[in-house]
Amino acid sequence: MNATTRSVWWAWGMLAAATAQAACSRPMAVPMAPVGMSVSFDGERSSGLYPTLLRELGASVGCEFQMQRVPRARLQKLFETGQADLLVPASASPSRDPHGEFVPLLQVRATLLSLSQGKPAPNSLAELVAQRDYKIAVVRGFSFGPAYEQAMTALRAQQRLVEESDPAGVARALRLGLAQGTVMTANIFIGTLALEPDLAPLMPQVRSEPLEELGWSESGLYLSRHTLGEADRRLLRTAFAQAVRSGRVWRLFVDNYPAGSLNGNVKPL
Repeated sequence: MNATTRSVWWAWGMLAAATAQAACSRPMAVPMAPVGMSVSFDGERSSGLYPTLLRELGASVGCEFQMQRVPRARLQKLFETGQADLLVPASASPSRDPHGEFVPLLQVRATLLSLSQGKPAPNSLAELVAQRDYKIAVVRGFSFGPAYEQAMTALRAQQRLVEESDPAGVARALRLGLAQGTVMTANIFIGTLALEPDLAPLMPQVRSEPLEELGWSESGLYLSRHTLGEADRRLLRTAFAQAVRSGRVWRLFVDNYPAGSLNGNVKPL
């Protein structure tokens, strides 16, 4: 066992000791949708870094997380209507704040992703909206902040937005030429390509370009204000914060994603 692994398990041990008298009041409902290597399913069995994190944390603090596969487009509605205790993974968004307490786990930066093309890509969301021959494919329910949402609303009104249920659908839309680019974090997109045999050959073609309005922001999860009492939220908030401080969250990203796919779009808090 190396020094990093020892420190991680020591931190989990300390967390377990600190919460020995506490446990979640009931099983936690956590609907999830596949998203690259972060969340995947084999039938109903969930895997990926976020299910792994939840299982480790649950074993340490006495919480059961009941993870169930649902379409990405349903997640936000389930959370808003009190049918989900956690929304994970999720970017911080003002529209979600009335429904949940945000817990940051890492920093992300969405970029404009495309397959190798000859013509220059837009440098900003404003330029993207103004470039009338450029279509964008996105995943329904993804959000990367107000500037992103405003740009997508404008593109939708111009009928230049292709909306798919998951990142694999976005990749196939780009391959077919239905759209010229997508906006998301590169690790999600590349992780999806790596898991899909018919899409894996596209990996060397992926181009990532920063967009002026989209800087670094926090990503993590939301704890429901509708379904969770303060004691459960406090326990989970503390547990996730400790997972961040111990380096376990970042180690899961490094271990799960292809080398280089995190550069410029994901970094620790």
